[in-house]
Amino acid sequence: MFLRLLESCIRSRNLILGQIIHQHLLKRSLTLSSSTVLVNLTRLYASCNEVELARHVFDEIPHPRINPIAWDLMIRAYVSNGFAEKALDLYYKMLNSGVRPTKFTYPFVLKACAGLRAIEDGRAGALREGKAVHGYCTRMGFSNDLVVKTGILDVYAKSKCIIYARRVFDSDFKKNEVTWSAMIGGYVENEMIKEAGEVFLQMLVNADMAMVTPVAIGLILMGCARFGDLSGGRCVHCYAIKAGFILDLTVGNTVISFYAKYGSLCDAFRQFTEIGLKDIVSYNSLISGCVENCRAEESFRLFHQMKSSGIRPDITTLLGILTACSNLAALGHGSSCHGYCVVNGYAVNTSICNALMDMYTKCGKLYVAKRVFDTMHKRDIVSWNTMLFGFGIHGLGKEALSLFNSMQDTGVHPDEVTLLAILSACSHSGLVDEGKQLFNSMSRGDFNVIPRLDHYNCMTDLLARAGYLDEAYDFVNKMPFEPDIRVLGTLLSACWTYKNVELGNEVSKKMQSLGETTESLVLLSNTYSAAERWEDAAKIRMTQKKSGLLKTPGYSWVDVD
Repeated sequence: MFLRLLESCIRSRNLILGQIIHQHLLKRSLTLSSSTVLVNLTRLYASCNEVELARHVFDEIPHPRINPIAWDLMIRAYVSNGFAEKALDLYYKMLNSGVRPTKFTYPFVLKACAGLRAIEDGRAGALREGKAVHGYCTRMGFSNDLVVKTGILDVYAKSKCIIYARRVFDSDFKKNEVTWSAMIGGYVENEMIKEAGEVFLQMLVNADMAMVTPVAIGLILMGCARFGDLSGGRCVHCYAIKAGFILDLTVGNTVISFYAKYGSLCDAFRQFTEIGLKDIVSYNSLISGCVENCRAEESFRLFHQMKSSGIRPDITTLLGILTACSNLAALGHGSSCHGYCVVNGYAVNTSICNALMDMYTKCGKLYVAKRVFDTMHKRDIVSWNTMLFGFGIHGLGKEALSLFNSMQDTGVHPDEVTLLAILSACSHSGLVDEGKQLFNSMSRGDFNVIPRLDHYNCMTDLLARAGYLDEAYDFVNKMPFEPDIRVLGTLLSACWTYKNVELGNEVSKKMQSLGETTESLVLLSNTYSAAERWEDAAKIRMTQKKSGLLKTPGYSWVDVD
């Protein structure tokens, strides 16, 4: 009776009833003696994504565990929940225990190999483990199995070893829709959109039409979006309409996402209105597209429409809306969104808290951002960086330095963005000595971060803002990179502020050697004007006019209730 009840719980994924049954079995001492019961309990917890409970029960199965089913269940549970390393550790433990894997074991083991990409040095690890498992499959005669072969192809594609993946794909075996999709996805992931398109066309021409699936269409569309191939994406969209795939909600959502990412919001909105039954992904795709294409007001309208239609926003929705609030400095909308997050339990999510801090910082409410930071349950590197940037843009350099020290004390290692934030904070607060010390420490390798051009730009700004123009110019000339427009523009702007015409001329010549820009001419003209050299300023303006370089007019906005 208990076994039948457990089977029912597994099918319905009823964790609570399953745990009650488990308690009854423990009271009757029926679990320790029956491998069948323990295997079914492992299945129950694995199906409910309770990996630790599943492993605890798995370890109770009496030795020797000669049945590979329990091992397969546990490996699958680890892979499905993102624990690739643990899955592989269990696989090797399985081999060492003398249990012979079956062809049903390897699809999950190969998926674990591909999942190693997410960890440090993961791509090399994925390739190394994938090759080892491929070799074992070949020796055991499993390599010709369709599912196993597709898994091998996927590992090589995700390990950036696309040549091996294509070699597996071209070998003599009957492919199914998953195999074709894996090859297309591999090319897209390796930024080979042309080859992905060729495989898609080959699938249409040579394979049975049944091989084309919504997944394949979605992959090729996202590849077109990533590499800006609007015409290719439109062709795939047309095919989806003619073949009837556009009626599939997944394909419709992918088409919206494609046009939104490419910046063609008119087409994205048209597709959105043509979808009959919309889901959360439909709204999220369009909201994200509006935010990315500077149409934040439209994202607010969609958000309200979404709630009115009975669809509850998720974390992705709220992140998009909070980004829109940050871009518009819309404090009212941002505070309302914060309230919604608190009421619905999203305020404990780290990504949401990071977005709230960014929004409050850009709306001028730094103390509220700090309150969010202080009450966070779990902080990541983005949390610290966001708060550091907040202190920096508000001119609180000493507070930023204090937070930076606290960050290191808690064992969080700064990254490139962290050091950019703290250097920017020093620059905005005039903390020249502190900024120099930090940059020198970074150059010595104290933070395991190699200074990039952005860091040199920050140091140039730090010195130039403080009036150390000659030192800043010398610093720019000694950079290990060729200075770009941004670095030289920073220095030229300081020349205007401090009325240093001679240095301004030098910097302007360097800027114009990179290509005549409106910025360089306007800044040089302003420098002459500040030094009351009106004739020189007028000549620069005439040069700008003859060159057809127009200054982009400034603009402001107000938030009207």
